Amino acid sequence: MSSRTCQPDRSSTCFAAAEPAVAIRGVHLDLKGLAPNFDRLLCLLDHFAALRFNAVLIEWEDMFPWSFDTRLRSPRCYRQDQIELLAKRADLLGVELIPLVQSLGHLENVLKHEPYARMREVEHRADCLNPLAPGAGDLIGDMIDEVLNAMPATRRMHLGGDEAWVFASHPDTAAFAAEHGEAALFLHHLSPLLERVNRREVRPILWHDMMVDWADEDLQTIGHQADLMVWGYRGSPDDRLHHHRRETLDRIAAAGVPMWGSSAYKGADGPYRDLPDAEARLINHLGWAQAASEYDLIGVVATGWSRYAFSRVQIEPIDACLTELAMAGLLLHEGNWPNDGWERCAHLIDDLGETTRVNALRSVLRKLEETRHEAWRRARQLKEHLAGLATEPERGDGGMAAFLFQHFEPWVKSVEGLADELRPMLQPLVGDASADAYCRAWCAALRREADDLRHRITTETHIVPTAITSCVSPAAATAGE
Repeated sequence: MSSRTCQPDRSSTCFAAAEPAVAIRGVHLDLKGLAPNFDRLLCLLDHFAALRFNAVLIEWEDMFPWSFDTRLRSPRCYRQDQIELLAKRADLLGVELIPLVQSLGHLENVLKHEPYARMREVEHRADCLNPLAPGAGDLIGDMIDEVLNAMPATRRMHLGGDEAWVFASHPDTAAFAAEHGEAALFLHHLSPLLERVNRREVRPILWHDMMVDWADEDLQTIGHQADLMVWGYRGSPDDRLHHHRRETLDRIAAAGVPMWGSSAYKGADGPYRDLPDAEARLINHLGWAQAASEYDLIGVVATGWSRYAFSRVQIEPIDACLTELAMAGLLLHEGNWPNDGWERCAHLIDDLGETTRVNALRSVLRKLEETRHEAWRRARQLKEHLAGLATEPERGDGGMAAFLFQHFEPWVKSVEGLADELRPMLQPLVGDASADAYCRAWCAALRREADDLRHRITTETHIVPTAITSCVSPAAATAGE
């Protein structure tokens, strides 16, 4: 197909099951952050197939070459011919591409632009569409058509529909919901869009969370038009703690709605993480593998979030998280977690030719996360000390504030050093801009905190700036606690 693609060994003996436990095993590409360069995207597609995934849920966001409004494009967006190459490669690998277009929540990339600001549910928030705003349905319809025209072989399309945090908050939508119910408002907006997709012989999929409290008849209505993808990234349905608890799956199944499951292999352990919590990810996938069998799910998609929202910071580079992805692929294929599961994952990563890169990235990212955590802990300690000086001025000791600052700032410098080490490792994979943004976000936050604290110490304790100049290493700072 292309000399630029990776060619991993697909005959790995790590997969023992004669037939996969879950029929459709999907992996999610969240392209709104740390989007891979196109060559790397083709390589990752090969990796997905080697890990026995047979579907990819692609959340295009600003990496799609939008033509109806080019302001929606990232400067790094893929070209139309590249999308065609990706589709051809996926077809050769037996991997189904499922594009995702947002239809209600998570529309920041669109609603942040002035022509569409009038369609916001709440004026100062760009995340949620007002479904009753003039032109709202046409806007989403145009986006649907453009993506399907670019991917004519599409058989399924995801329309999002999740986390519309301020749904029914606009005076018009609030009045509609008060009279007819929130389910009716949701269906008023989505039903025409679902029909639009169905007319093209493409099956729509929606996230389920906005429908948790719906009446059975409303669930039955949506089930005639779309599949529901029940997502839950913490624990399992048996934990009964979240919107993917077993009772929710029971109600959706009883309503006859075709159902998928969705786990997470990365990007679900906090909006400040550099690496996933591997054990938490394993527990989550075990729960969904069990649910797939019990509820006869169409498939399970292992999501991999690169941001918690379009405007949030980037997290957990996919290239460092291939171990957790291998875990997801192995577990969904086998239906259980073998005793030597992590050893098999290591073999799979080796088969992909990624061991050296994964280990190097994980080493730096682990240090970066631990160092940032320690820096923020010390910043908190210093801020609480300054608050104590304000509440008990008779105990005032500016020297202690200077001492604590001297044991904080070296950790900031260590974060900056690790970011400088990480940046050239990411640049060939995601481009200079994304790699720089990832590294600068963590550094800038801490550097600003250090500057603010230095200013507070000099103004609140009257310590001269030279007295708080840092001259302590992180190791010495730890010993000085």
